[in-house]
Amino acid sequence: MSQRIVAAYDGSDYSERALDWAIQEAAAQEIPLKIVVSTGRPVGVDQSLYGPFLDAVQEESEKLARAAVDKAKAAGVQVQGIIERGDAAGVIVYEAKDSSLVVMGKRGRHGVRGRVGSVSAATASHSPVPVVILPESWNPAERESRPEDESFEGTVVVGVDKLGAKNLAVKVAADYARAHGLTLAVVSVVPTTSYLPMNSSELERAVQEQLLAPAKELTEQVAEELRGHYTDLNIVTRVLQGRPADAWWMLPAPLTCWSWGPAVTADSAVCSWVRSPSRCWPIPRRRS
Repeated sequence: MSQRIVAAYDGSDYSERALDWAIQEAAAQEIPLKIVVSTGRPVGVDQSLYGPFLDAVQEESEKLARAAVDKAKAAGVQVQGIIERGDAAGVIVYEAKDSSLVVMGKRGRHGVRGRVGSVSAATASHSPVPVVILPESWNPAERESRPEDESFEGTVVVGVDKLGAKNLAVKVAADYARAHGLTLAVVSVVPTTSYLPMNSSELERAVQEQLLAPAKELTEQVAEELRGHYTDLNIVTRVLQGRPADAWWMLPAPLTCWSWGPAVTADSAVCSWVRSPSRCWPIPRRRS
């Protein structure tokens, strides 16, 4: 796997934001950037118009690719533009095979060809490398209204599960946080008892305590193991309560980046609906 970033681009405001993020990341890591434009699959076109339609699509795609490449070059990034015909998700996944990261917007242009956007979840599910999805509502200049001790501002968040520090996403998140001088938040989510059948307040409190204790222990264990390897990294732990996908989504937009392991990536609601850039780790494929 080469150290290269793939940016999916279709000229929309959402993909423009993703391109800016990819350019900044490529510049920070001093690695090449590959900008991919998919022409899509033309449908519902009269045969007599098929040739001119494809020519127009190709011409538009070339203009988009040139503009994106010029933008990256102006930032001092080594860049390559690729134009491929075919399903957008399939094209992105194919081009990601020799790269280390895919960056794309959550939504893209609407139209007969269908480009970046509806394909973000499909790409995250099938990509051989991690995928960063830039949500439409993300505003990096926004500031939190939470108290300082509850704030996630300027933080890289990694969700942990029973794999603990063995989860590949944990190392990715720690490396990213250290490289960018950010705080790493090791986070777990436990369901609130409102989602469980309860008739007694005492029983509800007892169950809640039993759920919280292991989650706190897990996050602290992961944090302590990381502190042994990342002595210069500020690491905090948090335990959230609620339905897992809802708890992640409700976290504030100013987060710098999220990192999800395979278990969390399997819940498409998480990667598709969080309000900060989310890095989704590929789900391991079973060998037959």
